[in-house]
Amino acid sequence: MYKLVKPKLKHEEKYHNYLEDWGDESMTPLTSDLKDMSYKELLDYFYEAEHDINLPRNHVPDSNYFFVNQKEEICGFVTIRHYLNDILFKIRGHIAYGIRPSKRGEGLSKIMLSLALDKAKEKGITRVLIVCDKSNIASAKTIIANKGVLENEVYDVTDHEIIQRYWIDLSGA
Repeated sequence: MYKLVKPKLKHEEKYHNYLEDWGDESMTPLTSDLKDMSYKELLDYFYEAEHDINLPRNHVPDSNYFFVNQKEEICGFVTIRHYLNDILFKIRGHIAYGIRPSKRGEGLSKIMLSLALDKAKEKGITRVLIVCDKSNIASAKTIIANKGVLENEVYDVTDHEIIQRYWIDLSGA
């Protein structure tokens, strides 16, 4: 049994274990990385991001979740953006997610994205944009398995990647 939970102080040790699993690999989504913050500061940042407090320019409110198993081990991370600005509409989308390296290949991303779509619907989002690099075939399969329909491909000039843009309709789900 897997679920999405809001990050809390009780998750700190398991979060640090989650970070270690990534090693030198770039974390996905980037929001899940401590950067130069303490765990407490990260929790404060998540709270402020969700409640639209002190957000940096060009950021939108978002909700962040740990994807945990029955033992509350953090298997992944999800960010749900409450609405899209121009850059999110073009190349980032509503939902960003990532599975920790040691848990990949177990089909967990499909479960995690399905749970994230439920949360998005609870927030009143009826049409969800999810993107992935064209080279990320596993992510594309995850999106398609959750009823994603490819709209188009765009070039991300910042990362020099082709981005695939998928829409998922939640209005009748």
